[in-house]
Amino acid sequence: MSAGAGKQKALPEHREVLYGIHPVIEALVAGKRTIYSLMVDRQALSGRQARAVELAEKAGIPWKVVKPDQIRSTAGSNQHQGIAAVVSPLPNYSLSSILSEKKGDDSGFLLVLLDGIVDPNNLGAIVRTAYSVGADGLVVPKDRAVGAIPAVSKASAGALEHSNLCRVTNMAGTLQKLKKEGVWVAGLAMEADQTIFQADLKGPLALVIGGEEKGLRPLVKQHCDFLVRIPLCGLVDSLNASVAASVVLYESFRQRQTNYGGATCGNP
Repeated sequence: MSAGAGKQKALPEHREVLYGIHPVIEALVAGKRTIYSLMVDRQALSGRQARAVELAEKAGIPWKVVKPDQIRSTAGSNQHQGIAAVVSPLPNYSLSSILSEKKGDDSGFLLVLLDGIVDPNNLGAIVRTAYSVGADGLVVPKDRAVGAIPAVSKASAGALEHSNLCRVTNMAGTLQKLKKEGVWVAGLAMEADQTIFQADLKGPLALVIGGEEKGLRPLVKQHCDFLVRIPLCGLVDSLNASVAASVVLYESFRQRQTNYGGATCGNP
């Protein structure tokens, strides 16, 4: 392998720097972004760096060896693991495009809506879980919430690169549209009468998770068909947003497996 393979593509005004082994490799595999260049921090490539370089060369993407400090400066993070890529932003999916992917039997349709998650680590962890249970997409607000930034891809271990992420201006209006399309909307709230183990979380379903500390906004809560809660013991009255999302998503996944007689994705 030799640095410089491939031809440098013209850089657009809007571009990002992905960093870390998993985000870079998964971006190369998923093919949702345009990848303009790749950089690694050593001539003697590690096994995972070599895998990324191999994928880049197959796609005609140029790569080069630079000093670790240059990667750190370009990525703006110390968590680069010796690799980074200059890429286009992740495409924003429309709600209509996600809904259009529903099959004739849409009983397994699952959407995750996040009402104001601001911590990239929380969003990344939720994206990773949602992808792992086979969710059809995630919806986040355009304002007062974190989006598909490189830190989220890193926190998701690259799962963001394979996910359908939709950013909307009006979460309440989005819930109304989903209900018109026959999707049940369940909101996670501590004051709910029924627990996630008592509720029917099979599809077609949209799960709404509130932001850190504040939970679901009142208007969003009003547009939910029903509310569910996670039962808790002890004096702690809530879970971290990403932990709560994982618990409810896997309960929904368990119910779907039981209902449909098997796993709902390719990794039972």
